[in-house]
Amino acid sequence: MRQLHTPESPADMPTRDRDDRPSPVPGLADLVLVRSDEGGLALPDDPGAALTIDALTDLARAAGAGEQDLRVLTDDGTRHAAVLGRLADALRRDVLVTPAGATVQPTPAAGGRTEAMPVNRASGEVVDWLLVQPASLRTELPGWFDLAGGLVLHRGGLVTLPLPNGLEFADREGYVVRRAAAAQLGAAHPDLVTVALATRGGGFVLSTYRGRSGVHGADEVAAALSSIPLYGGDLRLWLRWPLDPAEQGLLDAQVHTLAEATGATVWTPPVGAEAVLLRGCRDLAARDRSGQAVPWRPVRPRSASGVPAFDTDLDGRLTPADGVTIASAGEVALLSVSQRRETALRNRYRELTAEPGLTLVDLTILEDGRLGLRHGDGSALAAGTAQLRRLLEMSGWRGGDLMLLTPVPPERADGLHEHLRVLEDELGVEVWSLAAGAVVSVQDGLPRAVDEQRLPARWQRAADAGADPEGGRWRDEDGWLVPLRQPATGPTSGSAIVAEPAAMAPETAGALPPPSPRPPLTVSARSSRPHGVRWLPERPEVNAAPVRLWLSSPWPAQRVAIEGVPSANLHLVAHLAAGPLVRTGPHRHLLRLRVEAGGAVDLSRVTADLPADLRHQATEGTFLLPAGWLDLARLEQGYRVDEAGQPRDPVDLPAHPLTLRCHGARHGADGLPNEVVFTARGRRMWAVVPDRPDTAGTAVDLLVLLARRPAVRDGHRLVRLQVAPNRAVDVVASAATLAGLTSVRSRLPELVADGVTALLPSRYYDRTTVDQVLHAENGRWRPRAKGIDLPLSSLIAPSRR
Repeated sequence: MRQLHTPESPADMPTRDRDDRPSPVPGLADLVLVRSDEGGLALPDDPGAALTIDALTDLARAAGAGEQDLRVLTDDGTRHAAVLGRLADALRRDVLVTPAGATVQPTPAAGGRTEAMPVNRASGEVVDWLLVQPASLRTELPGWFDLAGGLVLHRGGLVTLPLPNGLEFADREGYVVRRAAAAQLGAAHPDLVTVALATRGGGFVLSTYRGRSGVHGADEVAAALSSIPLYGGDLRLWLRWPLDPAEQGLLDAQVHTLAEATGATVWTPPVGAEAVLLRGCRDLAARDRSGQAVPWRPVRPRSASGVPAFDTDLDGRLTPADGVTIASAGEVALLSVSQRRETALRNRYRELTAEPGLTLVDLTILEDGRLGLRHGDGSALAAGTAQLRRLLEMSGWRGGDLMLLTPVPPERADGLHEHLRVLEDELGVEVWSLAAGAVVSVQDGLPRAVDEQRLPARWQRAADAGADPEGGRWRDEDGWLVPLRQPATGPTSGSAIVAEPAAMAPETAGALPPPSPRPPLTVSARSSRPHGVRWLPERPEVNAAPVRLWLSSPWPAQRVAIEGVPSANLHLVAHLAAGPLVRTGPHRHLLRLRVEAGGAVDLSRVTADLPADLRHQATEGTFLLPAGWLDLARLEQGYRVDEAGQPRDPVDLPAHPLTLRCHGARHGADGLPNEVVFTARGRRMWAVVPDRPDTAGTAVDLLVLLARRPAVRDGHRLVRLQVAPNRAVDVVASAATLAGLTSVRSRLPELVADGVTALLPSRYYDRTTVDQVLHAENGRWRPRAKGIDLPLSSLIAPSRR
């Protein structure tokens, strides 16, 4: 082979024609090396001395690789991939090499150029250069150059990198690091488009592969995103806000322009914060400059309607507003899988028990191996540490080790263990999972790992406990997970909720913080955001300064932080002092809130149209928190009230905006508030009910009403109902009344999405008559009874809550 060299290098062969040197490629440095006698890399003048990594780094920088990528002109370059990966690491640049079996051949090209072409020695065919990325930043994403036909070619257009359902706009300086970050980002919700942008001077930085870089406005960014359908969707920006207030104002205006130009709801971290990539779950979180999770901010175009589809979870991530769908089965504390799998697993896990000190969980494993949770809209998203911790605590977890019962597909094992290692580190527990391809067999009431032949398989830890076998707490023994030593005495940390000791330690029942002073009042300013309470004046008297208030809740504080405060109405009643709530609410929970100015209505100052059930509470020190203004209230602390009326177990809560979960309405339909809209006119309507009143699953709290006969459903009856006025819920009209109340969680969005227009709550089953019954038979509805006059409750079993 005729060896090539850089202009700085002496000719390594006397017969070398200096015109054989490759023509320079802008943005690329060349370094001529040969294989040393010991199999390493060496200079052509001294092939007997293999170069150290430090010497290679110095040579590469001298050749210009400190500011550009490096091409190593040597035979069989990929055989040295390990050392060249370390070289790329030191340079923070990509390195181009020849494939194994290829040699470098100077080839004349157009314009008098001489190209260095990799040629296969056996076939004589030209092959492509291969890319060696920095070892610590290695990805499957492309390099700066296009490698095709043995040539190193410049790409055209804007510098971009692919993101899962999105795009990153990069530049030359930070390309390698940004590429590694882009590769780490996992898939988020399928309806969420992610775009990464650098900012400068109040605008967005866009660069071309030809080296031009500048600050551009939102219109240029929208044009660059024209190939991505965004109108009516959700666009998440991966960016860091500048610190300068003037630049923040300019950039904020550009974000609003981007929302209008694309027609999408644009989600950004709050002004002054940034979007960061989380370990493990590999999703973006909004964090302030101190690293605390903060809510994402939606910037909506004028064309947007309804409520935002996403909300911020405890980790600071954007997740569906419907929340996480979880269940339990036997002693499996946390179950969050597809609905079809959940039904099967409930029966399978019914008799399963846990070893003391272990909590059993069965969650979703996403396609890339991350551990996931199912959400109310049917999507499955990676579990964040704070979110998972809170869900486990709600299920009775006391900090014990975790045993994941989910089968692990072999192709997902690496991604899963990477995620579990982070969870181990951040939760401070051991996490054990099945070996790839194994499943759980319930034997003697305990989970045992078995393979396809039902032979014992292994349990394995996400993170190696180290060489010392005593470093962990569990070991695999013939498919069983057994303790290395007896667990410490005291409350177990298994999956079942642990009963509290009969006598609480004195320090767990302490004095509550003193009541806040009554805040000064002011008349609420006219706002474009409705408060959502029909009977409340448009501009009531509200707190003129921040105030701390107390709420009573039937749900524990940890559950409230995730699901919201349960309420039958579109408001909450809070108090300056906690004492009365403690004395009147044993076995309940206390929540302490901070409410910003303008978020709490002084109930004692509301006189007209006050509902009867609130009149006895309209005293000084009582405040109403309307659903439309709950984003001004944030959780601070929670307490459990024991049977003696004593506050116990104080817990600090993340300062997230308060949400309201529709629950316990008097009409009997859970998930809907009392303030639903009922149809004013009576009419005949159809409904489908099971054949047998005692069939499992017939205990429904509301019934879908239909204007026309539906398709036949085997195992069901079709009944015609005489629905009286003000009995049927108008789903569409009810959803419209909640459209602007972003802090309210109800079933109405789901019902609208399913095409449901009218519902009959269980409260009215006794007062709704059936005049015709049809049965499913041979694919048709066959009449069985006409002219009857029976209450609907005689045909179905309403729910009993």
